[in-house]
Amino acid sequence: MRINFKQQLSFALSFLLTLSISLFMGQPSKAQISLPQGFGQSDNVGPPSAVTRYGNLEIIPVESPLSGHKLFTIASPSIYNRSPDALENKQTVEQRAEEVGARLLLLLNRPMDPKTLVFDVSKLNNVKIIHARDARFTQPLVLMSVTEKDAEYNGIPVDELAEKWRDKLEKELRTGLENLPKDERRIRQILIWLVIFTGIVVGLKYSLSRQQKKLRWEKQGINLQNIPNEPINFQAEIPTTFVEETLAQKRDAFLQRLQQLFSLDRQLRALDFAQWLLFWLSILAWYGGGLWVATISPYLMGNQFKYVEIPIDLLGIWFFTGLLIRVSRYLIDQFTTSGKGHELADFIDLGDVQRRQLRASTIAGATKGLVTILLLTLGLLWALGAIGVPTASTVAILGVLALAISFGSRRLVEDLVNGFLILVEDQYAVGDVIDLGTVAGLVENLNLRVTQLRSGGGEMITIPNSKINEVKNLTRGWSRVNFSIDVAYQTDPDQALGLMREVAQELYNDSEWHDKIVSEPAVLGIDSVSHSGMTLTTWIQTAPAQHWAVGREFRLRVRRALAEKGIEIGTPRQTYSLESASAKVNGLQT
Repeated sequence: MRINFKQQLSFALSFLLTLSISLFMGQPSKAQISLPQGFGQSDNVGPPSAVTRYGNLEIIPVESPLSGHKLFTIASPSIYNRSPDALENKQTVEQRAEEVGARLLLLLNRPMDPKTLVFDVSKLNNVKIIHARDARFTQPLVLMSVTEKDAEYNGIPVDELAEKWRDKLEKELRTGLENLPKDERRIRQILIWLVIFTGIVVGLKYSLSRQQKKLRWEKQGINLQNIPNEPINFQAEIPTTFVEETLAQKRDAFLQRLQQLFSLDRQLRALDFAQWLLFWLSILAWYGGGLWVATISPYLMGNQFKYVEIPIDLLGIWFFTGLLIRVSRYLIDQFTTSGKGHELADFIDLGDVQRRQLRASTIAGATKGLVTILLLTLGLLWALGAIGVPTASTVAILGVLALAISFGSRRLVEDLVNGFLILVEDQYAVGDVIDLGTVAGLVENLNLRVTQLRSGGGEMITIPNSKINEVKNLTRGWSRVNFSIDVAYQTDPDQALGLMREVAQELYNDSEWHDKIVSEPAVLGIDSVSHSGMTLTTWIQTAPAQHWAVGREFRLRVRRALAEKGIEIGTPRQTYSLESASAKVNGLQT
């Protein structure tokens, strides 16, 4: 079975989309199948970035869970291979630092009294340890050990180093525990002010939304203008010219309304941007409040308020994704409609200026939709990574889904491909009047998936692009009045042709109609001679969609000129021969 070009293009686009997502968004992840030893893997697993190695010593700083400041630096023997098989019972320096941090958090989570809290140094199994207790929790809590490697790195004997670290821990933790109630009150005040600010922002957004609602009603009213009160009954036999003229009137009204609609759209976009800015201003206030809370007490931020960390990250991703979408839409609009520099219409050398601008607007709308989908996809992957979902696995799943959609939803892919070809080949654009065979109307909306037409009866017809196979564009580039009229057989041919040329030339020279006619009218001559008379044909090339108006005016002027010169229109004629009965009898006798 032969595969057509659209099917090939559909498959190619799906494959390229899957491949690009996998290449640009994929991240290294652990293999699910182990490779043979020495093939694509390294035998040694090095230390993390926080660990510094000095020969046979590895060091890492220990930070305070209350303030986030560095307390001291611990050291351990260097471990060159951190693979699970090689470690066995060895403890790395980062594991030791993690254990010290966990012990300090355990002390903070206990309701210990700062006034009776005591820090001591003692020896356990010939190792110096630092422990803490208070009047309620009398069983000492071991916080950390002080080893010979610590002393070797810090250049202080073990006993002296243990006393020094104990003093640091006691000062840091005792002061922090005493300040926790005061820090909690400050944080609550910050949250109260944030709630008040959010209430003000909500009030402003409500006011802007009411203004937007008024503008949308006004836009809807403009869209409903110039729609005929009585729809066309397509079941009845109606002349084709009547439908065409109705569509022409609708096209003229539509183009006249475009400027008003563009102005309203700019106002709606400005209000929408103001609402978006207010929303993210409140989010920024909450984000700044979170940073303020973190500077006051990282411990409270990381424990009692840790539930806000992931939402803040997700809101940040939402903000930057929305900002990129709006910036991209703004740049596309500027490139399309900006009065400075080059415009998109300047690179489209097809048709008149108005058509190029309409096509540029159509391409810009489709481009904005495509860019929005791509940025939303990137934002979704970013958000999934923020909540801990492996991005590489997500990309692989999305790739499989993309291929599944490309085969399972072939109609959707065909819609997108055909919409892309319609734009690239410039088959039609917004503002054109087209005939698809089954339906005809004014193109009011066009994107990669569907085309929306306004018929002569005022109905909005939505057609999937995959169903559009043959298009008659009635307003592409230029139009033409094809006028033929029969005059009486006895009419002087030279007089009739001269009259037609005179009327056509007067119409062309008329300042009201000159701009709508592309070139001088051509009276082709006599097309046929029959019992109905002589058929005279005239062609008038007009601007797009102006052939209906020009044709009506030309027919009116021809009618007046024929009446003035006394030229009759052609009338079908038949000749009958009447014979008497006696003549028939004589003829029979003969």
